[in-house]
Amino acid sequence: MNIIEELRYHETNQLDEWYDTKEKEQKRFLKGIVKYGEQHPDELKHYCSSTIPDEFSSLSLVYEALSEYSVSWNQFLFDEIQRVVLLAKNGRIDPEYLEVLEDIETEDIYSKTEEIYVQIIDFLVGNLSLTGNGKFNFQLLELLDWYLTDYDEDDDVHDGEVWVARIKEFAIEGSPEIKEKAREVLDNFDLDFSFSPLTFKERISRFFK
Repeated sequence: MNIIEELRYHETNQLDEWYDTKEKEQKRFLKGIVKYGEQHPDELKHYCSSTIPDEFSSLSLVYEALSEYSVSWNQFLFDEIQRVVLLAKNGRIDPEYLEVLEDIETEDIYSKTEEIYVQIIDFLVGNLSLTGNGKFNFQLLELLDWYLTDYDEDDDVHDGEVWVARIKEFAIEGSPEIKEKAREVLDNFDLDFSFSPLTFKERISRFFK
């Protein structure tokens, strides 16, 4: 089997066999994805764009490989982030399936192609909506929390102030669950924030939800 056929195999069995594979073999396969992509970029891109993520998706393998073992695919990874987020926003997939995007390691995207990293965070923050789907907002905040661990407050990234201001809105005005998650995201900025604690009613509401 070539790489695409192996990815289809893992997609069909929902990664069951992948989780039982030894780490050395996993690493070999992930590096093989990168090599195959270098030789057949259009085929790998088509495979991704034609795959709709679910709870256990082979897309996670592609995303991990391309972000961990290459910096040449950073723009494509941003394209995939946009595609998958919009699938969730438009109700074509459950927002929980955005978790597949957490397999994109943003450390090298930030250090090697900062402009793409900024576009990624801009896009995610821009899709938050106080009047939108609460589950979708929560998953976007989860993703932001994951990606912003690589953000360095000491770097001169002008957009950082915009991100903070937008996320603060959700830390103040969101549902109890959203407030709590947004405040966790803001911890990545290493700034002093003072928020009113959740009321007893909000804490109870969050617990039962």
